[in-house]
Amino acid sequence: MRNFKNKIAVITGAGSGIGRALAIELAMKHAALILSDKNKIGLEETKTLVETVGAECHTYVVDVSDEKSITTFAKKVLDEFGYIDMLFNNAGFALGKITLQDVKMEDFKKLIDVNLYGVIHHTKLFLDTLLSRPEAAIINTSSLFGLVGVMEQVPYCTTKFAVRGFTESLRMELSDTNVEVYCVHPGGINTNIYKNAIHYKEDALLDTKFQKMLERTSPEEAAKVILKHIERKNQRIIIGIDAEMGDRLSRTMPLGYSKVVKRIFNMIANS
Repeated sequence: MRNFKNKIAVITGAGSGIGRALAIELAMKHAALILSDKNKIGLEETKTLVETVGAECHTYVVDVSDEKSITTFAKKVLDEFGYIDMLFNNAGFALGKITLQDVKMEDFKKLIDVNLYGVIHHTKLFLDTLLSRPEAAIINTSSLFGLVGVMEQVPYCTTKFAVRGFTESLRMELSDTNVEVYCVHPGGINTNIYKNAIHYKEDALLDTKFQKMLERTSPEEAAKVILKHIERKNQRIIIGIDAEMGDRLSRTMPLGYSKVVKRIFNMIANS
């Protein structure tokens, strides 16, 4: 997709972080924005920023963990606008560091509902209209943790590896159609995802070493990289040196990378 002008883009999780940055970047490229988020206040802040650029913008409060909420949202969008051209499945949720042995299953399920089923439901509901367009794109956000598995993040890695598998399978399925399918693997991005995560330890938010490791790239930089790849039709998007290193390790050392990554984590913890 080499031109975003007058394209209608749906962005989930647009109330902050990469979602907000994508909305602003697309606004500057003259796209029309349909933004959703569970956080109404953050969503309205994004709308104000987008409208300052001069772009058309519509907002909807949507809980991406709730299939009924997504279904209602999709119906409203299609009833009002008739079609969309781009779907950014960006909304995500995380847990603080926790072992599989200690994690509560209701929290594990919540991550699956948001990070995986949110992507699946949105894609399923908007796929017909995307297939009807001259050119269209689905952009799903996985993670560095969809490239490498890491300790104390089993639930998050599970969802992000699943998003990767869903996206890569869908890309093959739609390879002879007008719909381009992108999988985004951000490394550490300076957003509120870790701050807003479920934390099991009282001092988790004071774990500045872990937070700093997750803040290597700004949301604005990430959004620019994503849109540049879409313009160039590069459907596998790696963001940040940490994600690039993880990708190389997982491909060159498919079994041995676990020891390397664990050593790095231990070095950070003890530094």
